Amino acid sequence: MDHDAETEKTTLSETKKSIADAFALFDKQQRGVVDVREIPTIVRHLGVCPTEVELRDMITEIEDEESTVAIRYERFEKLMTRVLLENQYPRDSEDKLLAAFQTLDPENLGHVDAEKLKELLTSHGERFSSEEMGEFIQFAAGADGRIHYHEYISGVLD
Repeated sequence: MDHDAETEKTTLSETKKSIADAFALFDKQQRGVVDVREIPTIVRHLGVCPTEVELRDMITEIEDEESTVAIRYERFEKLMTRVLLENQYPRDSEDKLLAAFQTLDPENLGHVDAEKLKELLTSHGERFSSEEMGEFIQFAAGADGRIHYHEYISGVLD
């Protein structure tokens, strides 16, 4: 086996392991299925950042004809292997994320108010639901109710 073929095989193997590990986090009963509502979280956990419309298209592609509430691992793995290997929907660069946060922090304090960010992201552009924002703020905001974005950006991209 030549070096390129060996590298490709290793990459495919690592990709499939990442997908399996991410899926397993939500397949608590180890039945090979997850609730369709968990798919956006699993996809983003894998570092894939599609728009909401693209995400709905992905879910439509992997839904079973018999069930629209559960997604089977085999279908999810097939889709995500292709998406990851083709680097579809990549994350924004650290510089782009930093610039976005700094727009909300004109005094360059290194943080933004979580409630201000929640209001912005639930009322403009591709809106997040209150539930999604609640989960995000719970993860990203400190005890002071602020998102210290340098720490967040580093943690997301590490």
